[in-house]
Amino acid sequence: MSFSPSSAAGGIDFSLNPRRKPGAQVERIPFLDTDDDVHSSLDDDKSQSLRANFLPPAFSPSQLGAQDDNSADDWQVKELTASSPVFTNLPQIKPSHLLVASEETQKLRRKLLRGAKVLIVQAGYSGKRFIYERLKQLGVELIIMDGPDSWARSLLDQGLIIDYLELDFTDYSTIFERAMRLVRRLDFSLDGVATYYEDAVPLAARIAYELNLMSNPVSACENARNKQKTRSCLKEKGLPVPNFYLIREKKDLYPAAQVVGFPAILKPVYGAASIGVYRVNDLEHLKEEFDQLVPLLDPKKDTIWAQGTEMLLEEYYDGDEFDVDLLLFGGQVVYSSISDNWACCEPWYQETGTNIPSLYPQDKQQQLVEFAKQCTLALGFVLGAFHVEVKYTSRGPRLIEVNARMGGMCVRDANLIAWGVDLVEEHMMACLGIPIRPCIPQKPLAYLAEAAVNAPYSGIIDSDDWLQVLSDDPRTKVLRYLKRKGEIVRGPEDGMPDWIAEIICVSNVSGRDALEYMQAALGEKLRVPITPLEGRKRKNFFLPIHAHPFTLLK
Repeated sequence: MSFSPSSAAGGIDFSLNPRRKPGAQVERIPFLDTDDDVHSSLDDDKSQSLRANFLPPAFSPSQLGAQDDNSADDWQVKELTASSPVFTNLPQIKPSHLLVASEETQKLRRKLLRGAKVLIVQAGYSGKRFIYERLKQLGVELIIMDGPDSWARSLLDQGLIIDYLELDFTDYSTIFERAMRLVRRLDFSLDGVATYYEDAVPLAARIAYELNLMSNPVSACENARNKQKTRSCLKEKGLPVPNFYLIREKKDLYPAAQVVGFPAILKPVYGAASIGVYRVNDLEHLKEEFDQLVPLLDPKKDTIWAQGTEMLLEEYYDGDEFDVDLLLFGGQVVYSSISDNWACCEPWYQETGTNIPSLYPQDKQQQLVEFAKQCTLALGFVLGAFHVEVKYTSRGPRLIEVNARMGGMCVRDANLIAWGVDLVEEHMMACLGIPIRPCIPQKPLAYLAEAAVNAPYSGIIDSDDWLQVLSDDPRTKVLRYLKRKGEIVRGPEDGMPDWIAEIICVSNVSGRDALEYMQAALGEKLRVPITPLEGRKRKNFFLPIHAHPFTLLK
């Protein structure tokens, strides 16, 4: 793999959406799939942050008049007795032939993908295009179901998909029936149903189950999307959970405070990407944040809130935060990888960066991965890619949430760079009933670090090329501007700070080397390109040197 720095300067990648993290607003085409390794901008058709419609209220079989939901045990029995439809392409290959982790076996798995017809439920943002390009390369024939204004419709004209099913996602009461009517009008059979988009996970599972195709249990998907259900389910299974209390209206605040105590975390039950997540320190603070949060939970502003506007107050966890990426098949974990999350910009829990592989003590890494596995399986999941957020607290590992899909930001890139595992193709194989066993090297192939650069104070961006000072370093792989020259940006004194840039570096030496790059970049080389507003003081970039993993550099 070769990288040649781009000479492009200036430009902006995309407009931030409050629900999305840097690099996930438009989850751009990964730099691994391009010739240039330092990106300043994207082509016009890839840089639009067009908003597709979102998933309606979570489905339950009782609401839909369906039969009892499929359980993990039922799924495993079915898997042992029936092959995926794609095995008809190469009938001499039996599922048992694929239970080997080798390059040759992986080639067989890819052959089985060719010609498979798969429904993708909601394409997500335009930057997820890289997923559909990769699947096209693998020979998968895609049908996308999305809203009338989705950017993904253009993929039909471009030959990346074979059909587009337009569905209005704003009529919540009839969404499932209308989706099934569209599917049943197809003049061919589907081999699988999948999604790489958080909000669509329960609907995709429901459609797959209705068609008797491979899927996770619908109940598992619903439990993961609803944070209160997640806590209740894990508590039932005997796993540790924080004290928590469901808040439906303001009168619930006092009893919630009595149960949970302070400090605590207030968050929407159906939130995503840390939007509306606040640390509260006492009852008055809780009331204040509740009042500020209520107007935001408006389905007219974001249809994610049509799933519910309840909030959760839960016990605050101390400690360091991590992401665990998992691949499951047949109810078994076949791959796991852990990355360090840098300390957030509190009290908004704004992302600041990550590195992979983790630099945490090995014994604690093992505990975190094991706990993430236990939580994912306890929720009832059996197949596909999962992005699990966990903390190592003073009482040991604790769960933040299980995301039942491939992670955003640079997660796909990170796993591919560090461990050679492509979560895009592995997730698709699992959804088609092709047993997955990725080849995992004995040691990391490389070491990645990503910085999500927050504005340290409010002001006006005064430069379009301030990142270029890093372009000569061979470890630099992505330089992405998130704000244009002349734009006003918000710093932490005035609310949740704006992201102004994304930086990704890759070291072939060590994780420590990647962190030293970031420490030098944010602490020494880069100037803050913001002219402060009146009354605001200049400050350096926020770098969590007080927390793991930067304490390793002291």
